[in-house]
Amino acid sequence: MNEEEFAALLAMGHEVTGTEFKGPGPISDRQLFAQVTKAVLGMTNRRDGGRVIIGVEDNGGIPNPIGLTKPDVDTWKYDDVAAKLAEYADPSVSFDLKIEKNNGKDYVILYIGEFDDIPILCKKDYQDVLRKGACYVRPRRKPETTEIPTQEDMRDLLDLAAEKRLRKHLEQTKRAGGLVVPFQMECIAPSSQEQYDRQLGGL
Repeated sequence: MNEEEFAALLAMGHEVTGTEFKGPGPISDRQLFAQVTKAVLGMTNRRDGGRVIIGVEDNGGIPNPIGLTKPDVDTWKYDDVAAKLAEYADPSVSFDLKIEKNNGKDYVILYIGEFDDIPILCKKDYQDVLRKGACYVRPRRKPETTEIPTQEDMRDLLDLAAEKRLRKHLEQTKRAGGLVVPFQMECIAPSSQEQYDRQLGGL
């Protein structure tokens, strides 16, 4: 995402399904990091993942891009974020971290990949923000992170997981040399002897 795209995103004045804003602060702010973690868990359970932008405060429902101070930016290091996310995510989360500038202000952006194999659950409580065992998503109806609210959102998540399982199975089959079930050839195509007998017409 270049600076123009980032500026356009901020100028929208609201979140979208694949992007969530979080206020400024250092990684040591436990309340802030719990909120970031919840957003990350929701994004990783979304098709194509998403982004969490740190440095945009909520001003009465309207995003206010105030950025991060240099000391706060310096605390958001990839290895530290990965270690802290690992305390809450099961299985682990795939992400990238970049520092972006807009109007001279710094923002931390976490680019979250969708889960690899099975949906990612929260494995640890944090006050009233995170619940152990919860499955967080970005639902269809509203751009927010929440536990699965409707059967439609549950089906979306299950469909995505099923697609991943099928894709993994096909990749494993391909690596194994494209194994064929023994009876398949008989079911799909007749043998050369059978074709020859049919051409003879019972002579």
